[in-house]
Amino acid sequence: MMTMTRPLDVLDKAKEKRVIIRLKNGAELTGVLKAFDLHLNLWVEDVEETKDDKKVKLGSILVRGDTIIFVSPSAQ
Repeated sequence: MMTMTRPLDVLDKAKEKRVIIRLKNGAELTGVLKAFDLHLNLWVEDVEETKDDKKVKLGSILVRGDTIIFVSPSAQ
């Protein structure tokens, strides 16, 4: 019997691991997922933003869920 995995279960398993976040403004964030809520607001640490081929270190940030296109566990 195949068990179904809900999207929030995938995020829960990604806690304390690196994730990739694509935002509606075209930016891509990578960092360590610390926490999230049902609105997909994400607390992420050690964040690096890539936008227009420029990389900027942001440290710890809170990303509003309504600005996110997708979140994925990083392959790194």
